[in-house]
Formats: sequence, C-alpha cells, structure tokens
Amino acid sequence: MTRQKAKQLLRDHGLRATRQREDVYLALASTKLHKCADELFETVRANQPGMSLATVYNTLEALAASGLCRRLPNATGASRYDADVSEHAHLVTADGRVVDVPMDLSNQLHSAIEPTLIREIEKRLGVKINGLSIELRGADPRS
Repeated sequence: MTRQKAKQLLRDHGLRATRQREDVYLALASTKLHKCADELFETVRANQPGMSLATVYNTLEALAASGLCRRLPNATGASRYDADVSEHAHLVTADGRVVDVPMDLSNQLHSAIEPTLIREIEKRLGVKINGLSIELRGADPRS
C-alpha cells in the first residue's frame, strides 16, 4: 500500500486525507495482525512522534465509520481493527488475539447461513441486514 493509494482511498470514502489519517491507515493496512488502538499508536508514533493516542482513536473510528476498516469488539480487552473489510470470519483466542479464519473456511461458514434465515431475522426484527460478521472463540485444546 502506497501513501498515494491510501490518500485516494480516504478521499474515495469521503474522508479528508490528512498525514495522520494516512499514517494510521497505512499502519493498519500493512499488517495481518488485528491491532488495538494502543498498538497502532506505538507503530505510528515511531515515525510521527507528535501524534497523540486520541488522534489514533479518532482516526480509527472515522475509518470504521467510512467502511475503510472493521472494528472488532473484543470481550477480553480493547477493540481490534482490521483493514480487510471483505466478508471473512475471525477466531478470537482466549488471550484476546484475533486471527483471520482461512478464506476457504470463511466462505463455507458464510454460505452455511441460509438466505431465508437472514430474511426471517430481518422480518422479525424490522431491520435490513447489510453485512454478516462471524466470530469464533477458541482456546488452546491443551489447556
């Protein structure tokens, strides 16, 4: 991911392309790890020592609201963020790490949910479902 591409993505998603937003997005998009705001702050601050933690939090919320990343609430700690916004499942480990489920298995999980079930949920709850997020929770089987 280049700075120019990040700048264009921000603009395409209705965000002002500031250096700080570019830096946070580049840090997020450059890793398969699902980092929390504090971890991204440490990454970004290495190159931008003047950046504040509040700026990182605000930027992540703007990125999530615009569809450039996914905010993954985490029952064991801080929310994690994922720049891969494609439909895929996550595994949350007992220690709070978030790992992508391999795409072939993610696709099987998503396709196992019948469209009729989605329509029934929409009907009963009076909502329009426009996305599906599957989160699995797992622990080391040796523990």
